Amino acid sequence: MDTFRWNSVFETGLDEIDNQHRRLVELLNELSRNIDSARPESIDRTLRELADYTVYHFASEERFMDLHHLAPEFCNRHRATHAKFVAQVTEWIDERKHEQHLEPRRLLDYLANWLIFHILGDDRALGRQVAAIKRGISAQEAFASDRASDDPRTEILLGALHRLYAGLMERNDMLVAAQNSLAALNASLEERVAQRTTELAEANRRLQEEQQATLEAEKMASLGRLVAGFAHELNTPVGVAVGAASQVRDIAVDLGRMLEREEVSEDEIHEELTLLDEATTLALSNLRRAAGMVQSFKRTAVDQASEAEREYDLDEVIDDVVKALHSEFKRTPVRIEQQCRAGLRLYGPPGILVQLLTNLMQNSRIHAFADGSRAGTIRIEAEADAGRVRIVYSDDGAGMDGATLRRVFEPFFTTRRGSGGSGLGLYIAYNLVTRGLGGTIACDSAPGRGTRFAIEFPRRSAATTE
Repeated sequence: MDTFRWNSVFETGLDEIDNQHRRLVELLNELSRNIDSARPESIDRTLRELADYTVYHFASEERFMDLHHLAPEFCNRHRATHAKFVAQVTEWIDERKHEQHLEPRRLLDYLANWLIFHILGDDRALGRQVAAIKRGISAQEAFASDRASDDPRTEILLGALHRLYAGLMERNDMLVAAQNSLAALNASLEERVAQRTTELAEANRRLQEEQQATLEAEKMASLGRLVAGFAHELNTPVGVAVGAASQVRDIAVDLGRMLEREEVSEDEIHEELTLLDEATTLALSNLRRAAGMVQSFKRTAVDQASEAEREYDLDEVIDDVVKALHSEFKRTPVRIEQQCRAGLRLYGPPGILVQLLTNLMQNSRIHAFADGSRAGTIRIEAEADAGRVRIVYSDDGAGMDGATLRRVFEPFFTTRRGSGGSGLGLYIAYNLVTRGLGGTIACDSAPGRGTRFAIEFPRRSAATTE
């Protein structure tokens, strides 16, 4: 499934430029489809195509700017943007020449931002100004009066997110099919062991492959739920901002009509200006809120889908996960409390912590609080000293009996088998802590007394990895 689809909002009116943009959209979609399986040679091929793009495409745009003598301010800004793109591609090519690993998601993020903000911004402005000059308007007037009739970037971005979520839902269907296949294989495993010893090794190999595929699909399904919740949450501030912007336009029209009248009272003008100030304030506050949500979601989604190591703020990671899961808890009587001092810097793969906390919170909502129908509190406490990091995650929900507690970290063990439970959430959490972080996780619970997870892992710094 293509993340970006070519339509009229990408067109500049310059056929030569649009044909080159189409190839960039195709390249972006190819990279998106193969991002999980991209090999070094495919990355190198993508970089070669980008290098060709910079040579021919930027030369074409600059030829149009020179041919039609566009305003110097616009040309200088446009060329500066081209220079940054060339520098970035050159840097990536140099990294690959030195056989350094290049994360495909870096390419995908950069090209997506370029497509949305440069092509839908500067390049469409180029097309509009060329068209205006052809109609007899001077280059300076064309530049000064150039305004897009509307901004399609939000629509394009949301459309891409919805298509991404649809793709993740398809992967979720694959997860269900894999689980059913694996359940059937497990049911017949004892009989096959007694009958054919030689086939046991092959059956175990297939079991491991299916198990790994199921784990990966479960992770993607979790990310899919985050995407769905984010898209729903983002609609509110964007919708309010659009409404406020529409009101600003109506007020501007009213002011224009007032100025055409022979007499206008000062009170009327003040009233309109007050409304204008309120509408712009509302639009700005909601756009800032949307921008903050996008930034938080980007960190959370990228971290959850990656195990890359970096320096990060533990309090920020916890806060991002709570925000990302806000849509799942906001209509429930479940409160979430966090206690972690600000500025607690760690080094390692933040994606592992994102996945760990996500699984624990979803497990609490489903099991401890009966799908969010029961009231209660989730508490996340984190602290660290020079050598260790300790996270205590607890809820005051239903709790577990001794038999369940002993099997809580077993793969495919669930108390909700008939209600869609996979039995993988806490198994993934156990593996994330023990294998991903090199730490330990212990669970303490009793019926009616809630559940507590104590997590410890070594504290690392960037210097210790060199």
